[in-house]
Amino acid sequence: MAVRRVYKKRFKGVLMQSGHFYSFRYRPWHNDPKPTIILMYALEGTNQSTGHQWRFFQAINFTYIPRSIRKRFIDDWVRILQSSNDVRFTWELVKRKYPWLKVAVRRYFFKPNTYINALQEIPLDQVDKYVVSTWHKDFSKKVKTELINKFRNVLKRRKQKKAARKAKVKRNSRRT
Repeated sequence: MAVRRVYKKRFKGVLMQSGHFYSFRYRPWHNDPKPTIILMYALEGTNQSTGHQWRFFQAINFTYIPRSIRKRFIDDWVRILQSSNDVRFTWELVKRKYPWLKVAVRRYFFKPNTYINALQEIPLDQVDKYVVSTWHKDFSKKVKTELINKFRNVLKRRKQKKAARKAKVKRNSRRT
């Protein structure tokens, strides 16, 4: 089976739909053992050319969104969900309408089944309560720091490569 996006997936008795809110315990966590997310989609299947298997949910984790804009986004998205029940929250939508959410995209593996536990859908009328309960967790500064460090490392490697190229040219010019 080829890799495909799944916008509605039944998992552990819960129908998970794109654009809806969920909370669960995640076992191989790095920063957040109990994420509160908005689901984008599930990716499942096998890549035909590499044989790599894909089995994860792609979602936005609210603890990686700065507190200052978290509430504004929630209000906007709940309004959209209430006006139309069949809305897809996709990567393309994130890039176009909410580009600042890119840093909060996370992948949660659903195989093996023991990774995700205590899965529950958050009703729209209780989303504010759940998101406010995550206000003590804010990893947005950590994400910014990691991005800055990656950028610095890239610049450092570029300088090293440039210096190595100059030294090579200098050595070659001495030989001739």
